[in-house]
Amino acid sequence: MKNICGFILVLFILSSCNSGKKRVDWDDELMIVNTFMDNWHQSAAIADEDFFFGSLDANAVYLGTDPSERWLKHEFVDWGLKYFERDTAWAFTPYDRRWEFSDDLQYAWFDELLETHMGICRGSGVLKRHDEGWKIKQYNLALTLPNDQMDDFRALVGVENK
Repeated sequence: MKNICGFILVLFILSSCNSGKKRVDWDDELMIVNTFMDNWHQSAAIADEDFFFGSLDANAVYLGTDPSERWLKHEFVDWGLKYFERDTAWAFTPYDRRWEFSDDLQYAWFDELLETHMGICRGSGVLKRHDEGWKIKQYNLALTLPNDQMDDFRALVGVENK
């Protein structure tokens, strides 16, 4: 009986030891990335171009709603700076955001719904962790369309129903 109790004690001690892996607090990770994205959206609402464009990774890609809108960071800055000369560039209010993380916690990707001047849009993106914090590698802004309005949309853009 002593041997069994000793064996269980040793197992307990070994399982309690730090194996060198950082323990992940998912609530903290989610709070950090949610705050980062909320601040990014807020920076557009208050026309803070330094934070908005500074949150993009050096080789970030921004995809807009128009098929022609695929910008590398420097192109997006060139296109977007004129909007930041106003009191607000644009105001998108995110909700229903969902996250996933890479196993090594160096990348995070998400999708979110947004209340915008265009109606409900969907944003999705990829973030990369850097020493100084998270940066956006890609952001995709998409219009949403209820399925029951697809025929009207096809007619609007000149696509035949099949």
